[in-house]
Amino acid sequence: MKQFQAIAAIAENRVIGSGNRIPWHLPEDFKWFKQMTTGHILVMGRRTFESIGKPLPDRTTIVLSRSNFSHPGVRTAGSLEELVPLAADRQVFICGGAQIYAQALPLCSDLYLTLVKRVVEGDAFFPPFEEQFE
Repeated sequence: MKQFQAIAAIAENRVIGSGNRIPWHLPEDFKWFKQMTTGHILVMGRRTFESIGKPLPDRTTIVLSRSNFSHPGVRTAGSLEELVPLAADRQVFICGGAQIYAQALPLCSDLYLTLVKRVVEGDAFFPPFEEQFE
């Protein structure tokens, strides 16, 4: 059984980030992300969390990290497997970055994508997903 859901905005060339930042500003997409994830668990990598800088309100933030990462108001986990029990009674959204998406997509039942209709420069890319999702 696939326990997680993934959510992302990606450019036509699969870019999701540039210099640890989102390379576009789409207020409507931020509103949609908030609507979809409020009240649920967000899972992200350390670098993605550092780009945000703080836990997002009204959501449980879990940072996946192999280091001794610590931040007030944030839970940490060393692997996705540690998070499987949480998914039994709560929605768990995978929300970046590239390495975390690559690890987590095989464990996701749903994928929510916003397609940014342009090609942008970047250094973080969303992994192939077309064969796993309709």
